[in-house]
Amino acid sequence: MRALAAFRVTWRRGVAVLCGAFPISCAPPTGYRAPAWARDYQIVVTRDDSLSRGIAAGLRARGFKVRDRVKGGGSPAAYLLLFSLRGSESGAPTWLYAQLADTRSGAVIAAVAAPLDSLGSSVAQQARAVVDSLVRAPSPRPPN
Repeated sequence: MRALAAFRVTWRRGVAVLCGAFPISCAPPTGYRAPAWARDYQIVVTRDDSLSRGIAAGLRARGFKVRDRVKGGGSPAAYLLLFSLRGSESGAPTWLYAQLADTRSGAVIAAVAAPLDSLGSSVAQQARAVVDSLVRAPSPRPPN
């Protein structure tokens, strides 16, 4: 009888600890940081359409400094270039292209190209997919 009572107490404590630890283990991180390759850049998003606003908000949430106009003499900036293109044949998918280009040199820092329908059905899902792809660390270059 004592063994059964001890088991119940131990089991209840275990369940209490598990229930207390589970929400903490599933909680998302409290903040995101921009990748090391882009921490010095401020991102310039000048377009005011819903997808550009969603991408700007996503970049801010990831730790980037985002502004709406180019300023001279400041820290390095990268411009968000966003456009879509559809092939001439019938039924061709519309592709979305997004690039972050250095405003001083024009060098492309990060780029995404994907069929628009593969990014999600809503503008919020599309913006999230573009941001996720832009902020991933660039792949290492093969040795020469």
